This record gives sequence, structure tokens and C-alpha cells, in this order.
Amino acid sequence: MTGKVANGVHTGDLRYFLLSTPADALAIDSPDGELLTKDDVVRMYGASAATAGKRLDALHFQGGATRGYQTADGKYHVLVRLFRFSTAAGAKTWLTSLRPVTGWKAFPVSGYPDFKAYDIPVDPTLAAARLQVVGFRGDVFFEVNVFGQPPVDHNVLIDRLRKQIARLDTGS
Repeated sequence: MTGKVANGVHTGDLRYFLLSTPADALAIDSPDGELLTKDDVVRMYGASAATAGKRLDALHFQGGATRGYQTADGKYHVLVRLFRFSTAAGAKTWLTSLRPVTGWKAFPVSGYPDFKAYDIPVDPTLAAARLQVVGFRGDVFFEVNVFGQPPVDHNVLIDRLRKQIARLDTGS
């Protein structure tokens, strides 16, 4: 699997740009990550699926990718999603159109004022709390989630965020 980034345009297999699974972590599903279709993304948005599908079409959604892993100590589950659009404006518009769910507590991400980060309370179906940060780099929207027992360490999320940004910015 290969990919390149030049001037914020990502080409090749989108899975190439996913945050790498650490050597000592346990990959969830495929170690290479999974591709996401428009229908896959629409299903993620549940009740607002019809709106999500129309917005993806309007923004010229090109495809998505996801990868998850469990940290070596078993303390955290990390899930990353990437959505590629035809332009950076499409990725930015997708980001700015997202709204937090009631009960999500926003917090700032130092150095990244345009990103949105949330502390999400325990989900009874998952028995875990979650931190999430969303942003975009060039034509790719990204979402980094860290699940764990509350309180989930913000430093774990920020570390994964910085690694994901480096991967999107340089392709390495």
C-alpha cells in the first residue's frame, strides 16, 4: 500500500495515511486498516444519515479509511478515521458542519485552534469514556478517538493527534 502527499493533496491508498499501530499494540480487525465507502460513513451518523449522505455528495467525498488498536497495557482503545474529499475546502466544510452531541464537553487543543476536541462521558454500551479530536489536513478530514476508563488521559489523545498530523502532512 502506498500514498503520497503534495500541497495538501493525498493520493494513493488512504489507509497509507492512517496513524500507525505501535509495534507493541494489538490491531483491531485488519492491521492495514479498512476502507470506508460513503454508505459506511452514512451509517456512522445514524439519525442524520440522509443529511450526511447529501453533504458527502455535495463535498465530493472520495473515500475513507479506519484503523483501531488496543494499547499494549490494555488501558486504551484508539480508533482513527480519515475521509478524503476532492478539495481542502470540502474537508474543512465537513469539519465545520459537525456538532457535538449533548453532554460532550469541548476542550481546546493547544496549537490547533481550528480543531474540535471533546471529552465524552461513559457510553453504557461500550463501558468506556472517550476523548475525540477532529480536524483536517489538506483534502483529508480526520477523527482520532481514545476510549478508556474515566478519566481518559488527554495526553494520550494529544500524542496520537500529533502522530496522525505528521502522517497526513508528510506521508511518513
